[in-house]
This record gives sequence, C-alpha cells and structure tokens, in this order.
Amino acid sequence: MLDKAAILEQLRGVLDPEIGISIVDLNMVRDIGINEDGIVQVKIALTVQHCPMAKTLQADVEKAVGKLDGVKSVNVETTAMSKKELEELRVKLTARGTNSQISQSGQNTSTAGPGINKLGKRGIRNIIAIVSGKGGVGKSFVTSMLATELRRKGYEVGVLDADLTGPSIAKVFGLSGKPYKAPNGLIVPAKSKTGIKVMSINLVLDDPTMPVIWRGPIVNSVIRQLYWDVDWGDVHYLLVDLPPGTSDSPLTVFQSLPVDGVIVVSSPQDLAAMIVAKAVNMAKKMEAPIMGLVENMSYFQCPGCGEKVEIFGQSNGSRLAAQLDIPYLGGVPLDPEIARLSDQGRIEEYSSPVFENITAELRQKAVRQVEQLTQGLPIAWTVEPQHK
Repeated sequence: MLDKAAILEQLRGVLDPEIGISIVDLNMVRDIGINEDGIVQVKIALTVQHCPMAKTLQADVEKAVGKLDGVKSVNVETTAMSKKELEELRVKLTARGTNSQISQSGQNTSTAGPGINKLGKRGIRNIIAIVSGKGGVGKSFVTSMLATELRRKGYEVGVLDADLTGPSIAKVFGLSGKPYKAPNGLIVPAKSKTGIKVMSINLVLDDPTMPVIWRGPIVNSVIRQLYWDVDWGDVHYLLVDLPPGTSDSPLTVFQSLPVDGVIVVSSPQDLAAMIVAKAVNMAKKMEAPIMGLVENMSYFQCPGCGEKVEIFGQSNGSRLAAQLDIPYLGGVPLDPEIARLSDQGRIEEYSSPVFENITAELRQKAVRQVEQLTQGLPIAWTVEPQHK
C-alpha cells in the first residue's frame, strides 16, 4: 500500500544536485501528501532560493517517486530554507568531516561537503589546468584553442569549464543543448562540431543568463560533480578552464583533480604580470607541474602593412616566464577574428601557428611525463592518438 514512509524511503536515493547528499538526510523533504487518485504531493525546501538547478531536483524527485506502485502522478512544490535552517545545515555538514565512500571503480571519493580528497582519472590520460592571475586575459580563449589544435592532431579531447561564475566555453563552441544521463548514471557531456567533449554549468542552467550565486562549499561540490559525475570516456587530454585568481575554486581543482600540468595565461600589462605570479606560486605550492606561460594579446599586426603594434604595452612574456622560472610557450596576437568567431560559436574555425607550436610542446611534455609514470604499462596508456 502506498504510504508516506515508502515515499520517504524512495526519496533517500535523490541527491541534492549542488551538495551531492540525500535530500532526506539534508532535511529538505518538508511534506508528503497522497490523495485517493494516486497523486502524490511533495514539498522540498531548497538550500538556495531560486536555485538554478531546482528543475533538475524536481525531475529527480518525480522520477524516484513515480517508480512506486500506485503512483499516478507526482507534483513537486519548492520553498527555501530559512537562515537558521541553513546555519544548522552548515554545522551538520561540517560534522560530517571527511566521510567518504568507495566508488564502483575503486576510487575513494568524498561525499560532497568540506572534506576534499583527490579523485581518480578513469580513462583520462592527461589533465591540464589553464590558470591566470586575473580575469580578462583570454584564459578561456587559450583553453578553447589548445583543445581545438589538439583535436586537429587526432587526440580525444575534453574541456571542463570550472569557471562557474563566468562560464564561456559552451558559448565559444556554439553549444546550448542540455547534457543527459547515460544508463551508467553518469552525465554525457556535450560535443562540439569537431568532437571535443564539453561540460559547463551553462549547459545545466535553465537560463544561462542567470547568475550563479553560491557560497564556497557549494561551488567546490559542483566543480567536483562536473568532473567526477561526467562520462568523459577515454580522452588523451582534459583541459580545465579555471576561474581567475587563487580563491576556493582553483584550490578545489588542485586538491580534487589529479592535475598533470598547468598552463599560465597572462597579457602584456604590468598589472597582469604582477598578479599572474600569485597563480604560479599557488600551482607550485599545490605541487602541480607548470608546463609554461602563454602571453595573450601580445601584439596587433596590421593587416595592411604587416607592422606589429604593441597595443597593451611592450611584450614581456618571455621576461616574466624567466623571472618565474617557468617555460615561455609563446605570444598570441590580438586578432578581431577571434572575437567574431567566439561570438558566433565557431572558435574551432580559427587557427594560429602560435597554438600549433604550443600544442606540439604540450604533447612533448605530456609524452615525457607519461613515459616516466607508465613504464611497463600496456600501450593503451600512451598519449598518442589512435588516428591522425
């Protein structure tokens, strides 16, 4: 017989999409009603009012309850937790500490919350983080172009947009469709025109223009979910576009993901150069190998006479890299075509000899790293593409 206890038990399997914990354990289920026609009413208290992922949670509740015998339909109503309830929840999550569970693949994965531990790689060969000291230097552009060039060379490539508050990767690749869950329970990432796998918070939001107003612990949890709950498959390179600076989000990536290398993006301004040192020092403190520095908007080349004009000041990428004791990977020119193709979602049509050189260097560094780490392992673990 259909009763509230059975429905509540069924709801234990529904996880809050932001925190990754059962909505029953989080005390989010506030009321359950059943009428004679088999219509079930469920009231859920959200942790964030107007939560961008509210519809995802509603759909999960409807699906879970709808599996019970006797249920004809499910209506989900949402409200929001009070400040007092949120504080009690924060205390409860803190008390959970670093409780963890073993996943089916044998990796030790943290239940979302304050406890952060390193996640596994599964079929990913190399994870490269793209960082910058400040915003506006073109970090997402560099990420998308590295992905494009690697894909042109025949590699399987994925891009994780970890910049939750300023996501732009989906836009520049022309992606808008929502991801979906595979039979194995993992999310299938979107694919670009050339086959680059992309995961971004903008693909999940019902309205991409709505701001993501989340505090640190929730942001950290979502970043981990966008990586671990996604079926990346076998990829040679997963590029992670980090938010600028040295805040919680970059720290979560360095602590959670097995990062193989870091590429730093700067621009000619002295201010950008000063702040990029912070990102470099953060990577060094987290013991993440720095593969080199890219200077974006290094110069503008006149299409008529070919003269190079240093619009943002004298290029100092090589000097900055030398000061930071990291390799200099090259300077990228300022090109109006980049903005046009990015706005049109056609960044994969852009090409530059600079990025060809950078990806060649990236490949060589990755090969050397894998050779050191995989001696004696099967050939499937090499970084070479299976087709050209």
